[in-house]
Amino acid sequence: MIAQRDAAMKSLETPPRPVFSTVIPTRWSDMDADGRVNNLVILRFAEEARMQWAASLELAQIAPDLMPVVATVGADFLSPIPYPCDLIVDIRSRRLGNSSLDLGFDIADSVSTGRLYARACATWVWLDKRTSRPAPMPQSLREHCESFMTHAD
Repeated sequence: MIAQRDAAMKSLETPPRPVFSTVIPTRWSDMDADGRVNNLVILRFAEEARMQWAASLELAQIAPDLMPVVATVGADFLSPIPYPCDLIVDIRSRRLGNSSLDLGFDIADSVSTGRLYARACATWVWLDKRTSRPAPMPQSLREHCESFMTHAD
């Protein structure tokens, strides 16, 4: 019982290793009237990272009869993002279901400070294209996520 509690506490302290990381530069068009990256663009950065990851895994080719949809999305805005800035977006697998996958996104300065600007989350659900009903996610995606869900020491 104590070992289970300690493992659960460690899982709260140490996030899983990123399943994917990419660098995304901010663009002038990402700016708002206050001279910083607009909050809505944070979700676009998460989306771009997610789609780059899906392309790297060749999910469209591996599972042509399935389509992923975003069921939920959210963000915590921690600090304004300046322009220009190269951002690193780390994706972490938070929870694996049968047809769903909870993802976390850390959006940080990739070069100078490593400052964390925002955290986003999304639930990705896999659907059968013919029926529009939930379907098991591709096995290769499941195996990839499981291999990263162990905590770094």
